Amino acid sequence: MSGIVLSASVRQNLLSLQSTADLLATTQNRLSTGKSVNSALDNPTNFFTAQSLDNRASDINNLLDGIANGVQVLQAANTGLTSLQKLIDSAKSIANQALQTTVGYSTKSNVSTTISGATAADLRGTTSFASASASSNVLFDGTAGGI
Repeated sequence: MSGIVLSASVRQNLLSLQSTADLLATTQNRLSTGKSVNSALDNPTNFFTAQSLDNRASDINNLLDGIANGVQVLQAANTGLTSLQKLIDSAKSIANQALQTTVGYSTKSNVSTTISGATAADLRGTTSFASASASSNVLFDGTAGGI
């Protein structure tokens, strides 16, 4: 390759094209990342300032997420309390209705019967059991105390 001879103007144009290509690559990198300084080699002061601002923005976003979660918890609690209040109001309404109804029993039907021979002391009536037997040695003949 030593046979290629470039004049000073061609060499200057070639260096200018190489410089333009480097600047184009830098611009494309900045556009793709969204950052004007992508490494500490570009500009150390601006790089570390940008990095600390990015960290702070991340912290603030985390706090914002926490606040949003807290708001959702409070909304759920408010919904629960509102439902409980409605339940209490319903229970009050039922209790007031129960207080307003008459207390007592109403007659649905009349049933009466007479047991012949029954007295206040003996409700068995006149039915007698002549042959009473038991499953053991005990026999009851109807008298007080039995045998």
